Amino acid sequence: MINYWKHICFLFLFFWSGNTMVLSQDIEPKQEINIDDLGNVSDEFQENFFEALKQKAITNYDKAIEAIEKCIQIDPKPDFLYLELGKNYLELKRYQDAENNFVKVLDAKPNNRFLLELLFEVYFQQRKYKESIGVVEKLVAFNPMFKEQLANLYFLEKRYEEALIVLDELDDEFGADDYRNRLRKRISSKIINPNSQISRLEQKIKEKPKVEQNYLNLIYLYSKDNQKEKAFETAKLLLKKKPKSEFVHLALYKFYLEENNFEQAISSMKIALKSNKIDVESKYKVINDFLPFLDKHPQYESQLTDIVSLLSNGQNNGKVFTELGHYYYKKDKKEQALNFYERGIKSNANDFVLLKRILLLQLDLKRYEKVEIGSELALEMYPAQPIFYLANGVALIHLEKATEAIEILTIGIDYVIDDLKMESDFYQQISVAYRNLGDTTKASEYQQKVNQLQKKS
Repeated sequence: MINYWKHICFLFLFFWSGNTMVLSQDIEPKQEINIDDLGNVSDEFQENFFEALKQKAITNYDKAIEAIEKCIQIDPKPDFLYLELGKNYLELKRYQDAENNFVKVLDAKPNNRFLLELLFEVYFQQRKYKESIGVVEKLVAFNPMFKEQLANLYFLEKRYEEALIVLDELDDEFGADDYRNRLRKRISSKIINPNSQISRLEQKIKEKPKVEQNYLNLIYLYSKDNQKEKAFETAKLLLKKKPKSEFVHLALYKFYLEENNFEQAISSMKIALKSNKIDVESKYKVINDFLPFLDKHPQYESQLTDIVSLLSNGQNNGKVFTELGHYYYKKDKKEQALNFYERGIKSNANDFVLLKRILLLQLDLKRYEKVEIGSELALEMYPAQPIFYLANGVALIHLEKATEAIEILTIGIDYVIDDLKMESDFYQQISVAYRNLGDTTKASEYQQKVNQLQKKS
């Protein structure tokens, strides 16, 4: 059975990693042939045909093909022979041979869904998108969700207007969808003159004034076409028609900021950030706009507390918390920066730069127990990074574990390459550890190494 996820994964190479697709069903029916389907055939034909089915079942596709070819030599008329040949060639990824055989059957069965889906597979794998479109346009009659594949294919063939019309039909029938919204933006970005799109959406809004997605699409197109006033007016019209709309505030706050209506802008930001319908990536963009605004207007920084509380109750906002950490880090507000970094790292535990910054902030703030645990975890992921050995050693010294500190620092210094400052830091900490153990001789020995390196640098 052919699974449409094959097509989906391939399409993602063109669009995004990642995304919800609706066409995940296997092809139905299975369409295997039994003895009653063969008709009046010879024993030799029958024997070879079922040998082909047996070999295909155990994935010996070459032997299956040989058996079918023997059947064709006996009687070349039955179209199911070429269907079986095509299926075996498809399994071997011999797409052109598969296509040739499926096309032979198509004349006799022009509207067979099973055959059309197989043919779509071979066309698509060969990147014959024009031919794929012809097949999928027929498949739409069996299931309207094939239109989503059709929109993708129109996009690949640069038939952008047709792709958007198909997406409109899907939205009208099934409602808005995140995947289709992203695809729509991707398609719209390729269109040089969006006037026909704009006209179509304006007409759709007149016909169905309460469909939110049409307004959102129109706001996007007006903004993309630098018609900001019309975009703003459309956003305000949507808010009037649907006062409870949350998505509209992703556009409104930007317009409010541009006209220096800061109170309204912040209000819209809060609605967007509080929403459970709006994705984390969009919220990240809101924060990215809000933080530079605070740099210019620090009197609104108190609003940040409210915004953070909204984020804390929502989705996994790791990226957003990290951005907030950067904001406070630049302002040298270490406590606040560390607080957000620690929340942000939860969703991206292997971020080397963030791990390093967290450990250094924890050291600055004397959170030695946390540094000990965090640096050990970091070393499991990055066993050749000397900074994590150094952080671990410093924490152990302050936790009165000097012997363990010397051991870890001695291991870590072997990973220091062409960095006199870091090498000096290692020797300095080893010297401190020996001094804490009362071994003044060793402490002096390593302090001398520190002095020598400092002279070099």
